Amino acid sequence: MIAVMQKLAAGTILLALVTVAAAPAQTAPAVTVNGTPVAFDQPPVERVGRVYVPLRGVFERLGATVVYDAGQIAATRGSTTVSLHVGSTNAVVNGTPTTLDAPPFLVGARVLVPLRFVAQALGANVTYDGAQRLVAIGQQADPPPPEVVTPPPAPARLVRVEPEPNAAVQSLRPAIGATFPRPIDPNTVRIALDGRDVTTEAYVSPRAFSFDPGYDLPYGRHEVSVTAPAIAQRWAFTSAPVQNPNFLRSLSPPDGARVGDTFVVQGFTRPNSRVHIVVSANADSGFGEAAITTVTVDSGADPQGHFARPIRIDDATASVVDVRLESHAPDGAVVVRTLRLRP
Repeated sequence: MIAVMQKLAAGTILLALVTVAAAPAQTAPAVTVNGTPVAFDQPPVERVGRVYVPLRGVFERLGATVVYDAGQIAATRGSTTVSLHVGSTNAVVNGTPTTLDAPPFLVGARVLVPLRFVAQALGANVTYDGAQRLVAIGQQADPPPPEVVTPPPAPARLVRVEPEPNAAVQSLRPAIGATFPRPIDPNTVRIALDGRDVTTEAYVSPRAFSFDPGYDLPYGRHEVSVTAPAIAQRWAFTSAPVQNPNFLRSLSPPDGARVGDTFVVQGFTRPNSRVHIVVSANADSGFGEAAITTVTVDSGADPQGHFARPIRIDDATASVVDVRLESHAPDGAVVVRTLRLRP
């Protein structure tokens, strides 16, 4: 009887040992980052409900730069920094000290760090499914860079505007003009005075335009509008009564006349006025007209108001000659006229 009992006991012990040996060992937790499994050369370790992973395995997947030196661990992602030390529960996140529940430790030559703390410190969400033994890390995408909105360039401004904005002009026919900020196709320019298109009556070159009204302007406010590619400008001036208006009359050569290399610019203005004359010989450049020769002279009107000044243009390539006359009377009254001549 005793022998039978001894055999039964031995069999029970053997069965228990076989059962223990056959029980599968608990597998290491699996880790995914944004749904993608992460493979480790050193499997993750679970201790007291906490999962530890190899230092570089997950953090580089999170876009972090990891540096390990003599037990000191530094992980950086964007503007976020995390500092740990093997065997220490002290940590620093973005310069602020904090305490871990458990310290990093070594397994062979691998440093294992607490996954949840470091992942969350780097801005990731960590969930653990105990039934499936799965750690899922969801990385928050970096916000898109702010959209850079480049405002459209401001329209270019005309320079040397005549008359000056808001000026009071004592002239029945004031000279109106301006210089473009850069060369421009004359065919694209539109000029209006008080809402009336005067483009065809104006002289327009790639560099400037001028308009001398062929009629007396009524006293009061007048508005000039100029448009061209990347240019849209308006300004106003006031035409005031003139006690002794200046004038330019009986000009020769007349507008549109043909001239030779040498010709005389003459006419009548207020007696004893000073007449400033600018003559530009222009060539057709294919884009517009380009000044190739400019002559500037002054002439004094005699007591009868007559003035005359010989002009010589030594350039056979000129296709048009523009003459601008500006008469300054002794009392300051000014009048401007322009002529376009053909060589």
